[in-house]
Order: sequence, then structure tokens, then C-alpha cells
Amino acid sequence: MIGIVVITHGRLSEVLADTASLIMGPQPDLKAVTFSARESLDNLRQKVQEATDPYRETGCLILTDILGGSATNICAELLSQSWIRILTGVNLPMVMEAVSQRGSLDLLNLARKVHGGGVKGIIDLKDFFEERARRKK
Repeated sequence: MIGIVVITHGRLSEVLADTASLIMGPQPDLKAVTFSARESLDNLRQKVQEATDPYRETGCLILTDILGGSATNICAELLSQSWIRILTGVNLPMVMEAVSQRGSLDLLNLARKVHGGGVKGIIDLKDFFEERARRKK
């Protein structure tokens, strides 16, 4: 099974993984990696390696919080690995899409699907309800 590893500043990754599990049930091979300002980049690099190494054969989708942040920069060192894909801007819809679709898609298509799910999860509610009301007319 493709591993899903969420890596963020602070405890955001843990909260996202826990919330996805609360909604969807326990999720095997969903890992959260946290990072604080007090930790060294070498420590973060080690955490990333430990979290991703088990998925060398099956593939690993890494979800990070922000482009240019320490977590993303460390993960970018892995871009040459064909068994890893990295998406930034993680949100709950992305995590849920990843765990629900990873059994039926290859890594590249999973990354594309999760990217789309993340974008679709961002909705301006006023526009959404106005559009819905227009369609009913």
C-alpha cells in the first residue's frame, strides 16, 4: 500500500492524521511527522527518512504544509526518488483523498487526484450557495 506521510511545522500533521482517522476510521500507513523550531534540520531529515523508508517498494506520497518551509525543503532532497511524490499546502481534504484513493491508483495518479481534492476543498461558501441558488431557478 502506498504510504501517506504528512510533515508539518508544529503538530498540524498529527491533527490532520488524527482527524482523518476520526472521520474515516483507523488508517494504516498514514504517518505524521512534526517539526519544531528547536529541532535541527538533521533531526528533521532523520525523521523524514524513518517515515518514508518503509515505502520504497510501494511508493510514498508526502504532504507538507508550506512551500519554502523546512519540512518541504528537506523533502525536496528526495525528489530524485521515483517512489516519492511531494505535495505542499496540505489540508484535510487532501489527507482524506489520499487515504481513500491510494489502494486504486499508482503514485503519480494518486498525487494528481490528491492535488485536485485539495483544490476542490477550498470553497467560498457565499459563491457556492449563490451558484447553487441560481441553478435551482
